[in-house]
Amino acid sequence: MSHNLSGKHVARLIFAIMALFPLVGMGVDLISPSLPAISESLHVSAIFSKNLISIYLLGYALGNFFIGFLSDAWGRRNLILIGFLGFTLASLLPALIASPDLLLCARFLQGLCIASFGVISRGIISDIVHSDKIVRTGAATAMMWGLGPIIGPLIGGYLQAYFGWQACFYFFALFGFIGLMMLFFILPETLLNRKPLSLTQIKTNLRMILSNSSFVGLVIAMGATYALLIAFNTLGPFLVQSVLHYSPIFFGHVALCMGVAFLVGTIFCRHLLKKLTPEKLLKIVSSISMAFILLVLPITYFMPLNLSLLLFTTGWMFFTCGLIYPAGIGKILSLFRSMASSAGAITNLIINVMFTGMTAIILSFVHVETIIPIICSYVILMAICTLANRSTKKQQV
Repeated sequence: MSHNLSGKHVARLIFAIMALFPLVGMGVDLISPSLPAISESLHVSAIFSKNLISIYLLGYALGNFFIGFLSDAWGRRNLILIGFLGFTLASLLPALIASPDLLLCARFLQGLCIASFGVISRGIISDIVHSDKIVRTGAATAMMWGLGPIIGPLIGGYLQAYFGWQACFYFFALFGFIGLMMLFFILPETLLNRKPLSLTQIKTNLRMILSNSSFVGLVIAMGATYALLIAFNTLGPFLVQSVLHYSPIFFGHVALCMGVAFLVGTIFCRHLLKKLTPEKLLKIVSSISMAFILLVLPITYFMPLNLSLLLFTTGWMFFTCGLIYPAGIGKILSLFRSMASSAGAITNLIINVMFTGMTAIILSFVHVETIIPIICSYVILMAICTLANRSTKKQQV
């Protein structure tokens, strides 16, 4: 290891990182049950409320892209502390001042600031953990991130039902402040060998990465997969709460069940990868899921307000995404081991901006009165995923 930290200190740092990782995943989904209430309270359109998800994803993507490079040159501690301080302050603003424009800016800053933890924490783990334990520790952080989208809507549903939408931002601010204090007292500077920030090298790496057809195909497929998850959290609250008149708590429980379906899919993925290559798994699963959603689509025209049909279909799609996403991301990381930071930066940028963010923006203009628009979004995104997966090849750089 490149530091002099004791085993106990390393254990405390890993515990702190694990405890804070759900915040990264909760950033998108915690406010989902509050979107209809925000529209009503601030007298803004549903389009505006839905864009609170896309603007957060834009900030998170840009933060990952730039901060990932900066942390290798400037160090870990100061950047991650500034990020948590900025996230805490950005979360307090809309809770204290009810302004649509301020709320939109705050969501962008939330994503931008929390990205510092999302990307730098992985660097900290590489700095302080023995090489033979990095894979297990990385898998554990991924699992903790996965808890965020699972429990976020549930917590948000209760906060909305009992305290109003501002409570979600007080929750963010409290979580951010706790993270700031934890890391301020126990996190030293872990990067001892800093690399000069070379724009020329960054451009060279990005050109090499983007010229790899397998990488581009995989990133497109993963972007469409993640966008499918966002589609339900963007459109679902308005159908379930505004059209079908269920409570925010009910939607929170629904989102929890969908998150569990995704988590179960990731567990099955680990076992299937012992028997199948990532390329074969991606092609088989996406093709089966494409056939399934095409069969469901005509049924929705005869049952346009059938919530059970929507939940069953969404549960299957989330399970499928759980099978696809880990296999695809793992394959992406294996393609560019010598330039993992650059590959990770551009992967996050494409997934969160070009697919997830753009999908959320497009869906914000969709007026949901039946389950048909949601199912149609699944068809389009799964078609993109299936076609992109067919372009992947066994290739490694």
